[in-house]
Amino acid sequence: MQNSQICNKKQYRIDRVAAGMQGTHHYKLKAKKVRYRTWFERANDLDCLTLIWSVQALQSGHEKSARKFITYPKEAVTERMIGEFAIYKWELETIVTSLLTIPKDRPRLGKYRYTNLTQFSSLSSLVNYLRDIENNEYAKTGRADDIWEELYRIGQRQFSWQRGYNSEQLYRYAYVYGQGECGTFFEQQNEISISTFLWLSLALFALTMEKPWIPAPDVTSLKIRQTDMEKTLALHSIELSDARRKAKELNDEAVKKLRAPLRMAYMPSLLRQRPIIKNAGLVMTYCAPLPPLVMNRATAGLYYDIKQGPNKLLTEANARFEEYIRKLVEAYHPRLQALQGQRYGPSKATEVDPPDCLVKDGEEITMAIECKATKLTFEGQFAENPTIAAKHGFEQLAKGIFQLWRFFSHGRRGIYRAHTVAPSAHGIVLTMDSWMQMAAKLREGALERAKELAAADPQITGDDMRMVVFVSVQELNDTFAQTETDDFMTVLGHAASEKYRGYGLPEVTRDCGVPLVRKGFPLDVGEILPWWGQIEDPDDRPFL
Repeated sequence: MQNSQICNKKQYRIDRVAAGMQGTHHYKLKAKKVRYRTWFERANDLDCLTLIWSVQALQSGHEKSARKFITYPKEAVTERMIGEFAIYKWELETIVTSLLTIPKDRPRLGKYRYTNLTQFSSLSSLVNYLRDIENNEYAKTGRADDIWEELYRIGQRQFSWQRGYNSEQLYRYAYVYGQGECGTFFEQQNEISISTFLWLSLALFALTMEKPWIPAPDVTSLKIRQTDMEKTLALHSIELSDARRKAKELNDEAVKKLRAPLRMAYMPSLLRQRPIIKNAGLVMTYCAPLPPLVMNRATAGLYYDIKQGPNKLLTEANARFEEYIRKLVEAYHPRLQALQGQRYGPSKATEVDPPDCLVKDGEEITMAIECKATKLTFEGQFAENPTIAAKHGFEQLAKGIFQLWRFFSHGRRGIYRAHTVAPSAHGIVLTMDSWMQMAAKLREGALERAKELAAADPQITGDDMRMVVFVSVQELNDTFAQTETDDFMTVLGHAASEKYRGYGLPEVTRDCGVPLVRKGFPLDVGEILPWWGQIEDPDDRPFL
C-alpha cells in the first residue's frame, strides 16, 4: 500500500512536470505565431516581395542579382536543399500566401518597428517560425498511422519544385492543349495563340530571374507585336489589391472543400494562377517573386484556360495526351511500336476498348498503358482523406487498373486477338499529374477498389490481376531519358515487385542497378512551337 502511494505520488509529479512542459511549449508556440503574424502586419508588401525574390535568387545561382537588394552571410549562397541557411522554394510560396492573406497593422504613435526587409536574417527568422508552426500543426492533427498520407501531402507540396521545368513539358502541354479546337478556343478567348503565349512566357521567365521588378518588356525586336506581350502579362499578372482579395477567397474556398481548418503548409497558392504581381506606380512594374511559377502557369496552367470552354475540349485534350504518350514511347525506344488499339469483343454489343497505348516489342504486346489525364485537385492533394475528397479521380485510377487486368485476362483467353499479349506483359497507369507520389496507402486503396470492379468477372484470375505500375508522365519521361529499352523493361519488373511497392519509377531506376544513360528529349519542339529554332543560345532557354 505504501509503495503504491509512493508510485502514485511520483506519477503525479511526472504528470505535473509534463503538463508544465506542455504548457510551456504551448506558450512558446503561441508566441511564435504572434511573431510570425506581426512580421507580415508590419511589412511593406512591395519590399517584402523584393526580399522574397532576392532570397530565391540568392539560392538559385543568381547571387550577383540578389546582392543589389539584400545583405546576407556568405553561407546563405547555396543551391543545395540542405544546410542551416537553406530556404526552400515551397516555404517561400507559403510566405507569399501569408503576405497576401494577413491584414496590415495600423502604425501607432510612439515606438513602432517596421519589419526589416533588407536582410536575409529577417526572412530566415520568419522561416524558422513557419517550420515550428507547421510541425506543431501536424503534431496536433496527425496520427501514427497517418504518416504515409502526410508523406503524400509533403510530396505534393515539394516535388514539382525539386524537378523544375524542361523542354519536354513545353512540348507536352503545347501538344495536348495548344492544337485543334483547344488551341482555337484559347486564341479566341485571349486574342493570342498558345504558341506565342509560351514564347513570351519563356521570355518573362528569363527576365524575371534577373531583377525583382521589371517594366513591360519591349518585344518588337523579336518581330512580335507589343500587344501580344500585354496580353501575356494580363494572363500572368494581378494587381496587389486584387491579389489580396483573391488569395483570401482561395483560402476560404479551400476550407469549405476540405471541411477543416487550413494547415499553414497546405494553403492554396495564388501564384499558381497569377505568378506575377503588378504595381501601378508612376510606371507599371511587375514582380514574379518565384519566377519558375511563370512556366507553371504557361504549361500546366493551360488546363484551366481550356476548362472554361465546352466539355468537348477536355475530351480532345485527353485524346491528344494518349497520342503524345505513343509518340514519346517510340521516340525514346525506336525498337518498340506504340499502338492505338481498336475496340474488340465477341459481338458488337459486348465490345470494349483496349488500354490507350499497347506497346509491342517484336511479335508480342509487352506493355499496356492506361492513360488518365484527370486533374489532381487541391483537395486531392491536401485533404486528410484524399480518396474521399477526390473520389472521382481515385475512382478513375482504380478503373484504369481494372481495365488493364481485364485486357490481360482477355489476351490470355483469346478474346483479344489483334496481337499476342505476352504472359509477362507489364501494366502501367499513367497520369498527367503526380497522383501517387509517396502514396503507398492510396495505391493500396486503388488496388482494393480495382479488385471490387474485377469481382464482376470471375474469369479474371490472380495471374491477370498483376501489380501495375503507377507513374506520372514527367516520371516516365525522366526514366526514359536514363534507360535503354531492355533496361527500362527491367526497371518495370522491379517497380512491380514487392520490394519496390510504393516507390516512384525514377527512384526504382536509380536503386535497382541498371546502367544509367543520358538522353536528350527526342521529339522536335519546333514541330509544335515554331519559334523554338530561333533560340540559338542555350542560355536563352533558362533551365530548359
